[in-house]
Amino acid sequence: MSFIDPACLRAFDAASFRAQRPFPWAGLCGFLTADGFAALHRAFPDVALFERHENRPRPRGPRPHDRYYLAYEASVYHPLGAPGRGEVRHRALPDAWRAFIEELNGAPYRAFLSALVGGAPYEVRYAWHLGFAGSEVSPHRDAPEKLATQLLYFNTAEDWSGAWGGETLVLGGPRTEAPRPDFGDFETEIAVPFLGNRSLLFANGAAAWHGMRAIRPPAERYRRVFNVIVSRPAAAWRRLGRRALRVARRAM
Repeated sequence: MSFIDPACLRAFDAASFRAQRPFPWAGLCGFLTADGFAALHRAFPDVALFERHENRPRPRGPRPHDRYYLAYEASVYHPLGAPGRGEVRHRALPDAWRAFIEELNGAPYRAFLSALVGGAPYEVRYAWHLGFAGSEVSPHRDAPEKLATQLLYFNTAEDWSGAWGGETLVLGGPRTEAPRPDFGDFETEIAVPFLGNRSLLFANGAAAWHGMRAIRPPAERYRRVFNVIVSRPAAAWRRLGRRALRVARRAM
């Protein structure tokens, strides 16, 4: 089975993407094949594998982003050599997810990512999120070591009601220089559709504000997201030096 629709990769226009405002982003419909989406939706990892993140402080002080979190192979929330809950090894994944990740690691998708970041060196990690009642993603920009993110959504109209919320919001024109703005502090707000075979692709940067208002599903209904996180190589980021890192983080 093929998971990524090759026509979607061929149609991607990197120049148009980078020219998008208020920052480079694209809402994609049909990034996955219909059969691939259905197989991954059925086999989405069980909540028992996830680590619950609640009231965890965040860098630079935005409100906690409560969720269930599951990392592929190794979690950024656990020190190296100290594996914990919220991590899943490749061999333990359902067949469909193993095959999909192998496709993500293949040449066509990696060429797509390379075009996305303008040929810059990068590393990729993967993680799943489950949003529960009250989960919110307050307005923020990603950490400066991140280059881009692709969010693949795995809810459908059969398991999620639009009345519960859940759209990622692309935010533009901050009216304040405060480091922790709220949703009402932006001039523009674009809600990205997420039900069905939908995906959001965006590049990180000084203008890349985004978030999600608190969702309102009933108990045991979850907003399901798979994250492809594209970052600077660790060695390259370390070469920026401690002073540059502090400056960059203050600017965010």
